[in-house]
Amino acid sequence: MSKLRVLIVDDEPNLLESFKIGLELKDYAVSIAPGGREAIAKCEDVRFDVVLLDIRMPEMDGMETLRHLKQRRPDQVVIMLTAHGSLKSAIEAGRLGAHDYLEKPSTPEAVDLRIQKAIESRTLSEENRLLKSQLRDKYRFEGLIGNSPAMQDVYALMERITSTESTVLITGATGTGKELVARALHYNGPRSEQRFYALHCAAIPEELLESELFGHEKGAFTGAVSQKIGIFEAANGGTLFLDEVGEMSLAAQVRLLRVLQEKEFIPVGSTTSKKTDVRLIAATNRNLAHQVKEGRFREDLYYRLDVIEIPLPSLRERRDDIPLLVKHFLQKYAGARARIQISEEVIARLIRHDWPGNVRELENVIERAVALCTADLIALSDLPANLQQETVSALSGSESYAHLSLQEARETFEQGYIKEVLTKTGGNITHASRIAGIAWQNFHQKLKKYSIDAKSFAKK
Repeated sequence: MSKLRVLIVDDEPNLLESFKIGLELKDYAVSIAPGGREAIAKCEDVRFDVVLLDIRMPEMDGMETLRHLKQRRPDQVVIMLTAHGSLKSAIEAGRLGAHDYLEKPSTPEAVDLRIQKAIESRTLSEENRLLKSQLRDKYRFEGLIGNSPAMQDVYALMERITSTESTVLITGATGTGKELVARALHYNGPRSEQRFYALHCAAIPEELLESELFGHEKGAFTGAVSQKIGIFEAANGGTLFLDEVGEMSLAAQVRLLRVLQEKEFIPVGSTTSKKTDVRLIAATNRNLAHQVKEGRFREDLYYRLDVIEIPLPSLRERRDDIPLLVKHFLQKYAGARARIQISEEVIARLIRHDWPGNVRELENVIERAVALCTADLIALSDLPANLQQETVSALSGSESYAHLSLQEARETFEQGYIKEVLTKTGGNITHASRIAGIAWQNFHQKLKKYSIDAKSFAKK
């Protein structure tokens, strides 16, 4: 392991030599500079782990030298040295980016301890930056798997709102990836350096949900043996994701509305309000507009949450993405069995399935298949029983697809399916898109792709 490089900057020759000898005995690689200009020049040529910098020096003092060092290398660790310690100097040095402050004279042991703490702090900061960078990579928009038109619409909307802090409502069926979208918005947004908190409203008993959200005082209710900080307080400055917000009781909805309106809340059992600054992202698999009409969701809260809505398509609305998703999950679960593949017959079967559990169901199927597969090729026998027993669609008749590529087989199947649905609906595109379970715009795009004239299916 290479030695830590330390630069000592001081205009006192005796102190320089004393520090140099003491730190070299502690196994540091030590360089010295008698003034600020010399220190700046040395730092241009060598990357020092730590700079020990005297405040009081002629020509260029320590504060000015510190400014130059931090301008050139913002992550440079600097410990200020002074024989004239004062709170004012310490505050000013810290404001300019100094890591620590050490009074002279100090023993080599004391200096060594400060250097080690500074290095540990720098290492932790670098690890935090790396972790945040990895999180941003993991949850970047491209990390959301899918190239279908439906997903391209989602990406485009996310891109437009990524720099805002507006409240977002993510809608879609269970298993469509609502939390993944919420995390992508956070880690690509203005609060990416802060914490992301997620709370599944349906997983918390109704009588405890308010306590989880807003915290409680000791003795506020039976079992409240100590004070508890709520998630709105813990998430202050960051992003709070409330999943299945449609499951909240009307009482909890009232309190949530107050937080959104006033940016403050009152813990259960308290009379004192607390301020909070969070970016709220909510999600639901329910139709909140219908719940409002039925009196099960507050209209004023609905409009507070629905500032920007991101509707996520079901998996059957984006069947073109299934091969991509399968490849992703194979890589995720294959582990040491990196050579494992999946047969085209299985891919075709997966594309035809309706996937009521959406992407989450598909992921579970692939994980199970990888675990049960005894060869390097996943076959139909490795799938769950409901997928093994699924009959081939009547659209394919007795025609064989074996001579076609997977893409050609998928397109052939899709064309036949679209024509049959249009036949059933008499060429009514709106009705046909509802049967197909995809947006009208996406259905219309497929008609253009396959040059299908819906009018030709009108009933005469």
